[in-house]
Amino acid sequence: MNERPSDASDEALGQRLAAELPRHAASAHLREAIVAAATPPPRHRSVWLAAAFAAAATTLVLVLAFLPLLPRIPPADPAQRLVRSVVAEHERALIWGARHAETIPAALPWLARESGIGLTQVFVGDDRLVPVGAEPVYLEGRRGLVLYYRDGDGHLVTYTVLPAPGLPIPDRQRVQIDRWRPALLHEDGFSAWVWRQGDLACFIVSDMVSEADLERFKDYFVRVRTATEPVRAY
Repeated sequence: MNERPSDASDEALGQRLAAELPRHAASAHLREAIVAAATPPPRHRSVWLAAAFAAAATTLVLVLAFLPLLPRIPPADPAQRLVRSVVAEHERALIWGARHAETIPAALPWLARESGIGLTQVFVGDDRLVPVGAEPVYLEGRRGLVLYYRDGDGHLVTYTVLPAPGLPIPDRQRVQIDRWRPALLHEDGFSAWVWRQGDLACFIVSDMVSEADLERFKDYFVRVRTATEPVRAY
């Protein structure tokens, strides 16, 4: 097929321009600029650090969000383990109240029947502590009982008794109060007096944790301890 005249003239013009026009080599700066424009820019180190910190922050938020849902490791010390359960029951009563608002001492026969623990004598309240309820409890696989009191400032004070033959009472936490030496343990923002009467473990719990509250908490211990005598009902 014959070329058209326009095609031939275009080819001739191209050959003439290629032969006659001067050529200049590109400068090094221009070559570097062209190469840089054609190459994707590397991500700056700060971008990687920002991404790493963001990922770490997200992980920390998730851990903090789900940490309260994880089961807590029980303490190795048996007294502290019982204190944790007793304090949890105290917190439940503090929020929701007693399950059975039974009065003291009218509830004593029912408590002995339901808990297996009798009270040959019991603190029925005075001008400092007012009884507000009594009920059986089941903690750490043990049936026991709890008595509820409130003081004039609204502090809830609970007295709990559980069967615990041979429960070791931590010597380092013992405090001399009158003729007794109960241990003072702490758990989750609460204080607890812990002692044994025979094969029964006794606990007095309240939210009095400061040094200023300690003397009053000692006084509450003496009032309840002097007037209350738990025994195995059967």
